[in-house]
Amino acid sequence: MASGEGSFFRSLRGRFLFYFLVLSVASLFLFGAFFAAFVWREKNREENDARSELVEQAEEMARDLELAFGLGQKFPELPIANIERVAQLLRLEGQLINAVSAVVDEVGDVIAPRPLPVRVPRQFDPSLLANGSTMTHRADLGLAGDSFLVAVPLNVPSQPSYYNLVVVKRYEDLVPTSSSGLLRYVVIAGGAALILSIILALYLSGYVLKPLRGLSQAAWELAHGNLDRRVEVTGRDEISELSRYFNYMAERIQTSTQLQKDFVANVSHEIRTPLTSIEGFSQALLDDMVESEEDKRRYLTIISEDTARLKRVLEQLLALSRIDAGVWVLHPTPLSIAEYVRALGEKLAPQAGDKGVELRVETQPDIPPVETDGDTLGQVLHNLLDNAIKFTPEGGEVVLSADPLPGGARIQVRDTGQGIPAEELEHIFDRFARVERSRSQRYGGSGLGLAVCRELLNLLGGRISVWSQPGKGTVFTVELPPGPPDIPPAGGRERPS
Repeated sequence: MASGEGSFFRSLRGRFLFYFLVLSVASLFLFGAFFAAFVWREKNREENDARSELVEQAEEMARDLELAFGLGQKFPELPIANIERVAQLLRLEGQLINAVSAVVDEVGDVIAPRPLPVRVPRQFDPSLLANGSTMTHRADLGLAGDSFLVAVPLNVPSQPSYYNLVVVKRYEDLVPTSSSGLLRYVVIAGGAALILSIILALYLSGYVLKPLRGLSQAAWELAHGNLDRRVEVTGRDEISELSRYFNYMAERIQTSTQLQKDFVANVSHEIRTPLTSIEGFSQALLDDMVESEEDKRRYLTIISEDTARLKRVLEQLLALSRIDAGVWVLHPTPLSIAEYVRALGEKLAPQAGDKGVELRVETQPDIPPVETDGDTLGQVLHNLLDNAIKFTPEGGEVVLSADPLPGGARIQVRDTGQGIPAEELEHIFDRFARVERSRSQRYGGSGLGLAVCRELLNLLGGRISVWSQPGKGTVFTVELPPGPPDIPPAGGRERPS
């Protein structure tokens, strides 16, 4: 026996769960990759916008400082030129933009504000300062950590050296992003989706496997002789369709098995009856129990008739077997129905005359040729005419007629016999179906002839029907297509709806 792990992955439930998890993880990975790319792109865009905005704000602050310095030089008595006032202006505008700012000379020393803010170093690297145009840098200033710095040159007249306005903002404040928070939420959502996927996979596997287990058990029971076993059909999905097909198959098997049993029983009866008769009369002759020549002749006649009956039964069984096996070979050729029917009537006329029955042939002159197998059609018509002659009383009439149809030709066999009861017409073409069993046995009928006729006409692509009324006679109608027959596959059946 395989190990538990191997059995789990070999089972449909295990593979279903495994593939579902692989699909879920792959989907989450792809989603995470696309989401990370989206966040990275959005972060870069926001960072560029924030940098541009900080540069604009720094340049506006620089213009304000230039104005303040200019007014201070023009009007020395104004308090705006005071260094404390400059520091106050820097702090106020820095609070508005959430940044710190300072005025730096050409060597990097901080001139204002005083005292220095916590996040402003005492001296800046001169390489970070502007030299005629605004400069931006991302640097670690030691006190403020990773920062973004904007240096804007200040145009202050009457000064021997140049000044810079330096605006410093923490990089994490520059772009207030929630990437880490978003990532945490993505991980939480992914875990929840994975758990939900596992629950859904378990539910779906149970939903699929429960009816499959029922089908498996039912198939096991059916294979071991429980032909009454059926499965419950619920819903309209593929599993339900499979269950309906299983039930249809079980019904077909049960019907086929019952037909096989009935067939064997009927065949046994049909063979046993003439064999018993032949055995009994033969033994009587061998034991010299029959003295008169008349009785001997009568016994021999019975033996001959039962032998012919037995031969006929075996020939019909062989024909049905060949048809069911799909090995009945057809040789379709163009056939003149009028000439064919007249020739058949002439052939059976002596048999009808011996019975005292009139056999007439009626044909239309304009019947088009039909491409069909003449030998197979002959077996059908010969059987129908033989039955009509046998079951028509002396002085009666049998008519064999043929006329054209838009789609081929129609051949009818009409008799003035006793007719067939209405309750038996429905099963007249079933195997071993016989009208008035005692009468059929008296005439040597086996109940297979009409079944053979129907199967042979199916092979020819035609159809056979019957009309009958007790006391008025019976009419068998054969309809033939104009073209060659389409040979159906052996055992072919339509799918159940």
